Amino acid sequence: MKALRRALLDGAMVVLPLGAIVLLVLGIVRRLQDAADPLAGRYVHPALVAVAMLLLLCLLIGILVRSASGRVARRLLEGVLFEHIPGYRLVKAFAGDGPLGSGNAMRPALAAIEEGLCPALVMDEFADGRLMVFVPGSPAPMSGALYIFTPDKVTFLDVPLLPFMKGISSWGLGLREMVERQEALALETQRGG
Repeated sequence: MKALRRALLDGAMVVLPLGAIVLLVLGIVRRLQDAADPLAGRYVHPALVAVAMLLLLCLLIGILVRSASGRVARRLLEGVLFEHIPGYRLVKAFAGDGPLGSGNAMRPALAAIEEGLCPALVMDEFADGRLMVFVPGSPAPMSGALYIFTPDKVTFLDVPLLPFMKGISSWGLGLREMVERQEALALETQRGG
């Protein structure tokens, strides 16, 4: 099931940007709805059939891009087309090892700045071990500041990315629980080890 979900996500990350370039996703759904109208008949609404067809298309494309020849085509598409789409690299970073991902997902962390710790995202790692860290603003986490830190200034958090980002965009609501849970796990690991 996990492999099918991953293939579906991979397919969506390929199909949706292409659909946005050609007709936008709503245009695709509308065309599928027109095509599904004769298939749907009186029993199912054509929009439901169109959505099912779009999901099947995403799944099929996802399975194809995970094949050997699909990986070659994926790299070619990424270099020629996707890298030129504004915001693609950010979406790719959110997806982590997503369809066109290189495995360098953003990782939630706390960064030591001045006398405190700031919620942050580790974006990349230099060859010498230093970390490229993005400190998002609140309540608009898509803007912020970039820093280069030594590893001792960064504490990785083992929390899901999307709830972490939601906490930042909610003026910190929910972050306290995530940090306290992380600290409790660290303390429990120290006692057990």
